Amino acid sequence: MTEKKDSLESAEGETAKPAGPTEPTRQGPPVQLAEEVLNPKGLETLAVVKNSIEKNLLSTGGREDLPWVSIPATDITNFTQKCRDSSELMMDMLHCLFAVDYIEHIELNYILFSIKRDHKLIVKTKLDSENPVINTVTHLWQAAAWYERETHDLFGVVFTGNDDLAPLLLYEGFEGYPGLKSFPLHDYEEY
Repeated sequence: MTEKKDSLESAEGETAKPAGPTEPTRQGPPVQLAEEVLNPKGLETLAVVKNSIEKNLLSTGGREDLPWVSIPATDITNFTQKCRDSSELMMDMLHCLFAVDYIEHIELNYILFSIKRDHKLIVKTKLDSENPVINTVTHLWQAAAWYERETHDLFGVVFTGNDDLAPLLLYEGFEGYPGLKSFPLHDYEEY
């Protein structure tokens, strides 16, 4: 046992670290996460969603004037249509749609905006990473066609009811989905 300990000590008497993979250290100041606190406008929007749109949400949260709600993927069409048609919300604009790969699932985020009422809302839903399928919302917002094509290109999400999932960013015949963490990126080393 003494021989092993002595072999790990350097000439200066400091203990050397055993060879092998080490965790990369983060450089810079520590990261502080902002608290999820809604201002009065965000609270008002969330209250409308909870009381008149949907009472059985999976989870809720948000920051400032941007609340978020989590719903089952099977409810996306019905829920977003209620948000659009509600006289209290009037979410007449799909501001953005993006996906996040959490390896065990893919999360879709729909950012809705009301031009008339000045309300914002993020609608989150989880999809199975092995079979990511969800209904389209192109019949509610035409802008969804581009976002759905992009999400299909990068993450492989299939939007049932969208007849045009042709590649938007990639070329026809491209193999794989480069937005997924499992996609091999050559000459890239995470640190």
